[in-house]
Amino acid sequence: MRKYLTTALAVALMSGVSYADLQNVEIGGELRMRGNSYWDTAGFDGLHRQYTEQRSAISVDADFSDDVSANITFSNYKIWGDTWNQFNEGTDLYGENEGPRGNSISLNEAYIKLDDAVAGFDLKIGRQEVQFGSEFLVGNENTSSGFSHRAFDGIRADYAGDNYNVTIFNFKAWEEDYDSNEKDQDSDFNGIYATYTGFENHTIDGYVLNYRVGFEDEDNAELLTIGARAAGVFGNFDYEVELASQSGDTPSSSVDFEGDAVNAELGYTFDANMQPRVFIGAAHFGGWDDDGSSLNVGFQRLYSDWEYSEFLGDGDMTNVTILRAGVSANVTEKISLAAVVSTFEMDDEEVPSQYIPVDEVDDDLGTEIGLYMTYQYSEDVTVELGAAQLLIGDAVEGWFEDEGEDDEDPTYLFAEINLSF
Repeated sequence: MRKYLTTALAVALMSGVSYADLQNVEIGGELRMRGNSYWDTAGFDGLHRQYTEQRSAISVDADFSDDVSANITFSNYKIWGDTWNQFNEGTDLYGENEGPRGNSISLNEAYIKLDDAVAGFDLKIGRQEVQFGSEFLVGNENTSSGFSHRAFDGIRADYAGDNYNVTIFNFKAWEEDYDSNEKDQDSDFNGIYATYTGFENHTIDGYVLNYRVGFEDEDNAELLTIGARAAGVFGNFDYEVELASQSGDTPSSSVDFEGDAVNAELGYTFDANMQPRVFIGAAHFGGWDDDGSSLNVGFQRLYSDWEYSEFLGDGDMTNVTILRAGVSANVTEKISLAAVVSTFEMDDEEVPSQYIPVDEVDDDLGTEIGLYMTYQYSEDVTVELGAAQLLIGDAVEGWFEDEGEDDEDPTYLFAEINLSF
């Protein structure tokens, strides 16, 4: 019943757009290309792997009378060479329209926005990218490599006060039963995210997020996330801390959701020409517990855009404790440099860290060193260069073996250029 009410509301609201007059149209877009090189990464299906990824997007924003606006964004994410015919083969490597690496163009965003539509709430209806807070749990998948961009389908309502904002959302993560008369098998993502800015130079967030998966012949799986975030500046110090706790059930009587997470960072910027900044940070994702008869799956990262490593998973890594330290500086008006050192340790040795294959029971995943440069070539063009090496720990030694030879510490290099207009 809930989804039918949502659909009826969306149709009723969108029907009013035809009465609004077009006032202004703006066209924008993005061209982003990133060349990646990995060495000694047997865990990545080869000791030396090179590829270039590209995202191309074109966006149209339209403003209408009566506080109505709309956006349509088309995009294509691909790996260079995927859609060309291989020599003497005569067929595409991946097929003309197969997946994000094919030659197809996808609808990245398509929404209608109605300002002050219902009881002071602004409504955004349709496919839309979503970013909450620092994107610790909900982001749009544009960090580091694999920047295909994630969007959600549904309705978002925002209410803005003098020093606070409240967002209520209901998104369809997966539609399974649109052509079936069976029990609801959809996946839904909904919740409330609130922000308070009443303290100068500080932001406080609180949220409740719920993810539901329907099963044809069984009960739903429900994952509830409750969390809070604070970020701000004290003089030369800047800080960010976020705490989240999860609980929930699955159709299996022996598997439950239970886990906690924390992400914290403290920085200090010196009063100097290059504005050097030093920082320390820590993150923890716990909750794995298997007593032989029941399993607590541990903290789930949802749609996180925080990527702590160039090697050990993307925004999925969990069952791990991470310690970080780094330094950055604006060496010229257009060039900034950064160096980061991170250590990774498994939270529970008995259960492998999710998305990281572990060949022996040990908690040391390794230490990673990263060096990065950003060059603001112009107002619209940014160039980034980076290098990272993972000093592998005992827990993942077997993953980087090459047919019985000594393990090698993997290395990663990248070069990226981004044009936004």
